Amino acid sequence: MKIIFLISFLISGCYFLSSSSPQKQTLEGKIYTTGNEPFVELAIESRDGKVYLISKNSPVYKSLWENQGKYVVIEIEKKETKGIEKGKLVVKGFKILTK
Repeated sequence: MKIIFLISFLISGCYFLSSSSPQKQTLEGKIYTTGNEPFVELAIESRDGKVYLISKNSPVYKSLWENQGKYVVIEIEKKETKGIEKGKLVVKGFKILTK
């Protein structure tokens, strides 16, 4: 019985450590705007053609806006979960790629 308890304790501990360690999420693609005024959104299109909207709450939003048309690698902090920004990516950093 002690062995079963010990094994379950070790497994749960390993699960806790793996779920709490932050993983750096990145996405590579082209920055562009989509929509019509006054509803223009900043987005990134990945190399496989998927489009992701970028949250206006991103710390680097203005810098990304200024780099429209360029290929970048963005570092994703999280996805918004509330309000009108729900589902959009919060970008905490990016790097411009050269072709």
